[in-house]
Amino acid sequence: MKIHHVGYLVKDINKALKEFGKIGFILIQEICYDSFRDIEICFVENSGYILELVSPKSEESIAWNLLKKYGNAPYHICYIVENLEETVSNLKDQGYVLVAEPKEAIALRSKKVAFLIGRNMGLIELVEI
Repeated sequence: MKIHHVGYLVKDINKALKEFGKIGFILIQEICYDSFRDIEICFVENSGYILELVSPKSEESIAWNLLKKYGNAPYHICYIVENLEETVSNLKDQGYVLVAEPKEAIALRSKKVAFLIGRNMGLIELVEI
């Protein structure tokens, strides 16, 4: 699997954009709001490396508790897969736990994504492209 991006939790997405800009990251996808997950998201890039800035908007957001616990920090790696259902099934067979059923992600042009946790790996996201 090839890495698509690293997810990075931020309290204030606009302030984070300015800070990442100071170290060479450029905005490659404007801020959008994902109402299902109650988060603002944008993508920045530097030398081929892509970060997804994720800012929870309320306590109901799926990322709120992570931000409370860790503060501004990287929290997942997203991998590109050809067949989402097959890859999810294979990873579950290897002990990964599916934490969110596959669902379209507005920030990824409505591509289906799934989140899994591996005991020795942490949180990963899969996107079918």
